[in-house]
Amino acid sequence: MMADVTPLDVTALRAGIPALARFVYLNTGTAGPLPRAVRDAMLDALDADLDRGRASARRFARIAEGFEEARALLAGLVRADAREVALTGGTTDGIERVLAAMPWSRGDRLVTSPLEHPDVLEAARATARRYDLDLVVAGTAGQTPEEIAEALVTATRGARLVVVSHVTYGAGVVLPIGRIAAAARARGALVLVDGAQAAGALDVDVHALGADFYAFPGQKWLLGPEGTGALVVTRAADRRPASAFEPVTKSAMLWAGLRAAVRWRVEHGHERLVEAVRRGAELARAQLAAIPGVPVLTPARHAGLVAFRLPGADPLAVAAALGARRIATRGIPEIGAVRLSCGPFTTDGELTFAAETVRSLALEKAVSAQ
Repeated sequence: MMADVTPLDVTALRAGIPALARFVYLNTGTAGPLPRAVRDAMLDALDADLDRGRASARRFARIAEGFEEARALLAGLVRADAREVALTGGTTDGIERVLAAMPWSRGDRLVTSPLEHPDVLEAARATARRYDLDLVVAGTAGQTPEEIAEALVTATRGARLVVVSHVTYGAGVVLPIGRIAAAARARGALVLVDGAQAAGALDVDVHALGADFYAFPGQKWLLGPEGTGALVVTRAADRRPASAFEPVTKSAMLWAGLRAAVRWRVEHGHERLVEAVRRGAELARAQLAAIPGVPVLTPARHAGLVAFRLPGADPLAVAAALGARRIATRGIPEIGAVRLSCGPFTTDGELTFAAETVRSLALEKAVSAQ
């Protein structure tokens, strides 16, 4: 539990993010809006290369220093050590690097849950096919978070690796990673956590969670550029250091943007941003739950995502209808729901407008049926 923090200056925060003047931006869980400081840092990096070329030893030294700073900044967000951080191309990239690096033997058990992102599930399936593994998808999508966690705990018996989300990408369910990791560790299994919807939206401590690997992106809750992310290697570092998971070639421009995004975050106060996300999601959940006939899938213990269903309507069509009213959301067909991502910059007025728009769509039955 974080200590109380002073309120966030939302007006100052929004002033640095131009896209917020155009939309009610409720899709940070896909890609957050870029702060102007991030764009400026990337342009500065490009301009330096344009003016000075790209072949000097000084440039390469400067880029290497930038990567070291990025590792330190990202480590600070999840309470890791900079030496535990590998810079990656994003969450799935980090997860795939771990899956590829595992010393698999035929018949090894790879465990995951039905609530994982489709790209992660496909990566797990592809790995199981490649190495002839026993892939166990523990639980069913209709179970409660507690039931899914229990299924995962049970499945850790005999497992080599467990791949699980800290926060599920669809309904925003916060899974008890500490409990799952403790069971896995007791049985000799490693745990790879997908932190895509947690890092930047929750207060994350990778060591307290007990994760061996923790992968997260730069473009979502950190508001950085696409093509950036991190993989934290904790207990498994005794076997293979974080540096072994890092690609050799990385974009200096993208990482200049990511550094600027994290600096911008630190300037506004990481804890204040996390608290603003929590408060916004709580308000959004309450307002949507008050709409008759509109079920909310997100439980009381949540992060920044809130998912709801408009009965009889295609979630992609609902998201499009909201988009036509300048409300950016995302339809999640896998769970038949529309997902709102409540950013730290989201105002109470915007959430009320979004909820009232959903209410109108429900009353008017204005969205095409599935």
